[in-house]
Amino acid sequence: MMNQLAERMRGAALLMSPEYLIDKFLDWLEELRGALELAEIDGSARSEARAKMLFD
Repeated sequence: MMNQLAERMRGAALLMSPEYLIDKFLDWLEELRGALELAEIDGSARSEARAKMLFD
């Protein structure tokens, strides 16, 4: 995920004005944050399922 973000930023930096690049960077950070939250939720759900299997 981080590599994809870096590649997108590198390509965009060559084509965009500094102001637009900052806006896009903030958008990408928000996208990354959302992806990380989903991964955390998914990991929590797996941990919960494992715990339930162990104690049932």
